[in-house]
Amino acid sequence: MSLPLSVADNRAAVFAPLAGLPPLVRLIDTLLDAAIEQSRIVVAVAAPLADDVREFLAGHQLPEVRIAVAAESGSRAECVAAALKLVAGDVVPAHSVLLCDVRQPLTPVELCARVIAALGSAAVVLPVLPLTDSVKVVDARGTVRGTLDRATLRAVQYPRGFAVDILTQLLAQRASDEFDELDETLRAGVPLTAVEGDAEALCADLPRDAQFVEAIIAGGAGHGR
Repeated sequence: MSLPLSVADNRAAVFAPLAGLPPLVRLIDTLLDAAIEQSRIVVAVAAPLADDVREFLAGHQLPEVRIAVAAESGSRAECVAAALKLVAGDVVPAHSVLLCDVRQPLTPVELCARVIAALGSAAVVLPVLPLTDSVKVVDARGTVRGTLDRATLRAVQYPRGFAVDILTQLLAQRASDEFDELDETLRAGVPLTAVEGDAEALCADLPRDAQFVEAIIAGGAGHGR
């Protein structure tokens, strides 16, 4: 998972507790429950955040989770590149990786398992959900001009699975340092494999959504230590 420099302006998205557990810890616990070894988990961070994240992980008994420190500007592209460089140096290099997003702190273990299973025969795997809300087309003035057929639309979630060589290629030919791996995959014409997403893997804007997410946790979603 990547924590670019922009996280410094919203540290609650990473460190502030949600029902007792910070989002980063919740997501790492999910990966551990999905049978991913602690030493195989990499948190890619911008350099100004590295010491804080290292201390944070040690304080939550996660000392084997590795930190990849990005280049000076700490863009998302540089964070992903730093993580790929780190795993490439492993004695047994990974053939595929999961890209996670700390904004989805309640990502279920089962969702990770579906992505991992599909990576056995696919180069890029994305969990998707059908849209249930009406989607409107508006003009520059904000006037509604039409309704899109939501039957053909899907919301894309995390974690997203990639073969390491494909992700490395996409990163090298990226259009910008913002690096949206889905946009780059589509632009490069790389085949995508979709798996069923999960409504629990909602994207949270913290701290604004903290009470909402905690209410979901209280209702039985997510997991704790």
